[in-house]
Amino acid sequence: MTRALTLMISCTLFYSLTVYAKEAALEACDTAVQQQQFAQAISMADKYPQQVGFWLCKGRAQSALNKPADAEASFQQALRLKPTGLDLISAYLLLGNAQRDSQQYDAALQSYQQALASSEQQNMRRYARIAHNLIGETHADAGRYAPALEAFKVGEKLAMNDDERADSYVHEAQTYQQLQQLDQAIEYQLKGVLMLRKSGSPDQYAEASLALGQLFVAKKDYVGAEKTYQRLFDYAHENGGSFYEAKTAVYWAAAKRAQGDTAGAAQLLAQAQQLATQLKDPELDALLAKGL
Repeated sequence: MTRALTLMISCTLFYSLTVYAKEAALEACDTAVQQQQFAQAISMADKYPQQVGFWLCKGRAQSALNKPADAEASFQQALRLKPTGLDLISAYLLLGNAQRDSQQYDAALQSYQQALASSEQQNMRRYARIAHNLIGETHADAGRYAPALEAFKVGEKLAMNDDERADSYVHEAQTYQQLQQLDQAIEYQLKGVLMLRKSGSPDQYAEASLALGQLFVAKKDYVGAEKTYQRLFDYAHENGGSFYEAKTAVYWAAAKRAQGDTAGAAQLLAQAQQLATQLKDPELDALLAKGL
C-alpha cells in the first residue's frame, strides 16, 4: 500500500470518526434538553461553536431556563452560520418563539414569516402549517384576533391528519371565543373534541372537552354543558382517569352553581375532594381551593 493511499484512508477514517462523534454529541445535547438537564446541554453545545445544530440546542436550553434574550442570541448566531434545509426553518421558528416570549410580537412575526417562506420553498407542508399556527398564536397574544383567525384557517387547510385538524379547530375555537362569537367557538371546539376522541391522547380529549363545557356555560347553554361534563366524567371513570374525573367534577360543579343548583354543586365538589385527597395533585388542590 502506498504512503499516499494510506494517508487518504487514514484521513477518511478520521473524518468519519469526527462526523460520528459530532452527531453523537448533538444527539446527547438534544437528549439533555429533553431530560431537562439544561446546564449540561449548554456546556456540551459550547464545545461546537461553528455548528448550527449546537446553537439551536443551546438556545432551546436557554429558552427552557426562561432566558429568552440569551436564547434569541443563540438562534441569531445559528442563522449567521447560514444553515440550510430544516436547520434554517428550525432556526427561524425557534427565534420567533424566543422573541414571542419577550413580547416582541412584530419581530416574532417576521421570523415566522421567514420560516414559512423557507418551508414553502422546500415544499415542507408540515412546517408551513406550524409557521401559520405560530403566526396565529402571536397575533392572538398581541390581541389581534382577526388576523390570528385567518392564519389558523390557512393552517387548517394544510393539516394532513386528524390530530393536526383537531389542533387547528381548537385554535380557531379559542379565537372565535375572543371575538365573542360563541356559536362558532362551540362549533369548532366540538369538531376538535370529536377528532381528539378518535385520534388524540386521553389528556388532549379531556382538556378539549373541559374547554367545550366552559363555552356552553358562557353561552348559558347548560344542557350542552351538562352533557359534555357527563360524557367526560363517564369516560374518565371508565378509563381509570381519576385526575380528570375529579377535574371534571370541579368544572361541572361550577356549571351547577351557575344554574343555582347549590346542592348538585356541593355533591360534585365532595366527589372531587375525595379523589383529590387520594391523588394529592397540586393542580386539583388549587382548583378546589378557589372553587374554580
